Parts: sequence; structure tokens; C-alpha cells
Amino acid sequence: MRAYLTLFSAMTKQFVRDRMALFWMFAFPVLFVLLFGFVFGGENEVRFRLGVVAPEGDPVAAGLLSGLEQIPAMEIFRGTREEELAALEDGDRDGVLILPEGMVSSLSRGEQVEVELYYDAAKGNTAQILVSVVDRFLVEAERARTGRPRAFVLVKKPIQAREFRAIDYMLPGVVAMALLQLGLFGVAGTLLQMRERKILRRFWAAPVPRSIFIGAQVSQRVTIALLQAGIITLVGHFVFGVPILGSKAAVAGVVLLGALAFVSLGYLLASLARTVESGNALLQMVNFPMMFLSGIFWPVEWMPGVLKPVIYALPLTYLGDALRQTMVGAAPL
Repeated sequence: MRAYLTLFSAMTKQFVRDRMALFWMFAFPVLFVLLFGFVFGGENEVRFRLGVVAPEGDPVAAGLLSGLEQIPAMEIFRGTREEELAALEDGDRDGVLILPEGMVSSLSRGEQVEVELYYDAAKGNTAQILVSVVDRFLVEAERARTGRPRAFVLVKKPIQAREFRAIDYMLPGVVAMALLQLGLFGVAGTLLQMRERKILRRFWAAPVPRSIFIGAQVSQRVTIALLQAGIITLVGHFVFGVPILGSKAAVAGVVLLGALAFVSLGYLLASLARTVESGNALLQMVNFPMMFLSGIFWPVEWMPGVLKPVIYALPLTYLGDALRQTMVGAAPL
């Protein structure tokens, strides 16, 4: 029994001294719970910016508009058809609802009224939720008024020619994630290990300028980044049918800029850490919020407002947004 307790105590002390093990065993799961609790805990309500074009003096239109304004998730804007559709194209609206003229007379004759909803299909799940909310609202509004469930017919008008699927949103995010990992662990992690094993000291002792060493490493990492992005894009295109709508040169340019940015970040983080252990902890502290708060896996509209300043301060947020715009024609943030 004494031997068992001695071994148990020694193993516990060894485990406690391993800060990385403590982080992964205890802190990392707690951070996961906190993050997903903030995003999906139910307290943070998604808000939709809905433009409404309604005829003046129509009591049915006025009633529908009043009902929409009572929905907590809706932020209603009024304007002309041209103004609201232009705002939708610019990314300032999530959808535009067009209420037609003569709804009173149409309903009095027992005719169905077609209500058009323009929305940005590039917003994926957010757009589908908006369509569902508006459709349900129209059904309940007419049912409460006359008991007829289908007096209004919602005509969906996506501003893209095709529906924007979840994989269409995620593929550019996966490319952005690969560039992040390359910069953090492919550059910073490698440099920390080379420094600990005294390999860097041997390089500095060799008759080769440091600029040559850095240039060779940066060029090699950028080449890997372009290969990574190409392989991921080809798999998404041929296996899942994700179309590449933008210019190939523009996509390559964004990948190149992203690779250079995160390789530079890798050098910065490697210079701040003194040991491999502290460096790994620092890399995880940078990697974790970027992975889950930058909008590469789900839209930033789903995030709570309190996190928005952090989200818009992360470089991966803008790399993911640029890749979505150039690769699949998504609307900007």
C-alpha cells in the first residue's frame, strides 16, 4: 500500500508540474464550454436587419409592418424598393420584404397575395432562418386575422443565382484555418524547437546571412500555403461541388497575403517565448480565440454583441471574409 501511495503521489506531482497537461485537461474544456455557451447558450438572440417596402395608406400593409416591428429579432427599415435592394446588395440588410399594392382588395376577393422576400443567399443558415421566420409570421398573421392559413404566399428571391450551402461557407474558412496553423505551428513551433535543440545557433555560425535563412523559410512556408489552399479547394470543388466564382489570381493573391501575415505572426510569437513549453501555451492562447471567434465556421452575426470588438480585432476574421468573397462570392462583413 505504501508503494502504491508513493507512486500515486509522485505521478500527481509530475502531472501538476506539466503546465501544458494541466491546460489541456482542465482549462481547455472549460474555455470550450464558456465559448459555446456564449455563442449558443440561448441568451444571445440573432437580429435580422429587414428592409420593408410597403404601400402608403394600406391598412393590411400597416398591420403587417406593425407586427414585424413587434418581433424582438427584427430590426425594421423603411424605404423605397430601389433604396432597400441597394442596401441589401451592399450588405446593410439581411433581407427586403416587398408588400404589394392592393392587398385589401385582393384579400376581399379571396385571392392569395404574393409577398416577395429578397435575401442574400450567401449568408447560408442565417438567410434560411430569416426566410423561415418571415414565412411563419405571414402564416400566423393571416390565421389570427381571418383563420385562413395561406392568404399570403411568400415568394423567395435570393440575390444569388444558386443557394449558398453550409459547405460553401466553410470551405474558405478551412483554407483560412490552414494558413493560421501554418503560421503558428509550422513557423513559430518549428523555430522554438530549433532554438531549444541549438540548431539555430549552428545556422548563425555558418557563413550564410540571416536574411537568406529567413527568406528561404518564408518562401518555403508560402509555397506550402499555396499547395494547401489548392488541395483544399480542389477537394471542395470536385467532392462537394463548391464552385469557385472569383478570379483564380485573386484567390491566390489573398492566400499569399494571408500566408505572409500569419508567417510574420509566427515569427513574432516565437520571439516572445523563451521555452518550447511557454511557446506552446502562447500559441494556443492565440490559436483558440482565432479559431472560434473569427467567423470561419459560423457567421459572426451569431456571436453575442459583447464579443464583436474582439471578433473585429482578429486578423483571421478578415482573411476568412476575403476568401469567402473571392472564392464563393459571399457578401462582405
